[in-house]
Amino acid sequence: MKILFKNTTQYTKEKYNDLVEFHKEKYGRKIVFKIIVLMLCFIYIVTFNIINKNWVLLLVVAGIIIILYIIKNYKEKKQTKKRNKAINKKKEFTFIFYKRYIKLKYARKYDIIPYFKIYKIFETKEYFYLYTDENHSLILSKDGFEIGTPRKFTEFIKKKCSLKYRNEKNWDNN
Repeated sequence: MKILFKNTTQYTKEKYNDLVEFHKEKYGRKIVFKIIVLMLCFIYIVTFNIINKNWVLLLVVAGIIIILYIIKNYKEKKQTKKRNKAINKKKEFTFIFYKRYIKLKYARKYDIIPYFKIYKIFETKEYFYLYTDENHSLILSKDGFEIGTPRKFTEFIKKKCSLKYRNEKNWDNN
């Protein structure tokens, strides 16, 4: 198969931090909205159980919330530790774009990602962020193209993933 584009990006602490800031800007409001809705539901359940003097169900709901909070904190700590470990190591990823899929090479491993599995694509001044789901993204540095150019890649990826592509060049990451 013919290679259409090839990009090699060195993942550094700065690139990870840029991605984290970008992600917070794009998805931070969704998280706040979800928390507000959950809090309103919680207040309704507590109020309903107090009015009806249903203390057992109130304790069960409170216990479930405490357990979920503990699990969430545990997962966040584990994820933060994993992210910090990844940030401190420089990794090099090579993205090879073919007609039907992307071949991702890192270390001695390969992954194949069909275009239909890409969740969203954001283009900023310096990067392309290829989200594989709402929380995981691949970073393509615009200065890492070995075959093709960022401008040609933009045209290509718009055709492949037209409804998933967003141009965020005006996004200010300061």
